[in-house]
Amino acid sequence: MKNFSKILCVVLALVIALSAASCSLSKQYAYEKDDIKLPIGVYIYYLYNAYNSAQSYAQKSDLYDAETGKYDGKKSFLKMEITDDDGKTAVAEDWIKDKAAEDTKTAVAIQTKFNDLGCTLDQTEIDSTQSYYKSYWDQSYSEMLEPYGVSFDSFFLAGYTLPVMESEAFKAEYGTDGPSAVSDEELTKYFKDNYTSYKYFSANLYTTETAENTDGSAETASENTPLSADKIAEYQKDFDGYAATLSNGGSYADVVAEYMKKYAVEEDPTTENVEDIDEESTDEIMKTILDMKDGQAMTVVIGDDDTTKQIYLVYREPIENQVEAYTDPEQHKNDVLSAMKHEEFDEMLKKLAEEMNITLSSACDSYKPSRFEETKKK
Repeated sequence: MKNFSKILCVVLALVIALSAASCSLSKQYAYEKDDIKLPIGVYIYYLYNAYNSAQSYAQKSDLYDAETGKYDGKKSFLKMEITDDDGKTAVAEDWIKDKAAEDTKTAVAIQTKFNDLGCTLDQTEIDSTQSYYKSYWDQSYSEMLEPYGVSFDSFFLAGYTLPVMESEAFKAEYGTDGPSAVSDEELTKYFKDNYTSYKYFSANLYTTETAENTDGSAETASENTPLSADKIAEYQKDFDGYAATLSNGGSYADVVAEYMKKYAVEEDPTTENVEDIDEESTDEIMKTILDMKDGQAMTVVIGDDDTTKQIYLVYREPIENQVEAYTDPEQHKNDVLSAMKHEEFDEMLKKLAEEMNITLSSACDSYKPSRFEETKKK
């Protein structure tokens, strides 16, 4: 009886100890102060993403072996120097830990900014989105992230809630009556100075024939044949006429309708967009558009040889035509505002994190980038 009592006491002690350990683990936070609490799973989530980013940088090196995930013959890529998109060079392992810590501190700054500006979240929308994320989690991410210590709640917080909080804080900061409110005049000027509206359509200056298979295989071969000189000249004449019409103030809709009727094109072939075109773009059409003036149209022929050439009718629409839509709160205003101020807001969050002198929990120190390698080996 005494032995049984001793055994019972030992069992109870173990149960209590395990329960205490379980409670301690479940309450681990990467950061906890006042009303801001970030579960340790959020930090691990950021660590995992940083690990994958670092590996992608490592893969750009000739020293990296894609088959083994090693470099210099046998060393883990975690020990090699990598260079990120910002030009920062560091040992991969250190870069990963720094990036995870930075992202976690930014998450604290986001919540702080969100609270300071009096922002709120739509609980109905969160509940609806949570159901979608849960399905996504069960199908794709739980098996991937749970072994590392990332719960669904941490996944949802880092992947959805925090980005939404950042978006809401951004709109409150720069929206009407916000601390850094952007006026309609400022937004309009930015839009007109930076955005380009364009439309174009093209036609092949060659025909394509598919060769029949003689060996019974499913693979097919195709061969391009240039159009006749007369046909190419006809296209050139018509496209030059369309360009002249548009440059003189004509209607794009009328021009494309005329083209479709003559060449028996059943669906509108137009590609169109309004965007801030990258000045360093190597795309021939984008380079052409950048060199054009508003209201101008041009004919452009692109192709390495006669079997690949295409003729384009390119029209740079006056940006004034798009101002109303792109400064309308119900349409594209937030997109333009984001393009205008996102870098400034990122710096604002970074400065806030520095001013807060955020210290992450010591629990973060126990999670090393090497854990992802070790798990993948099993």
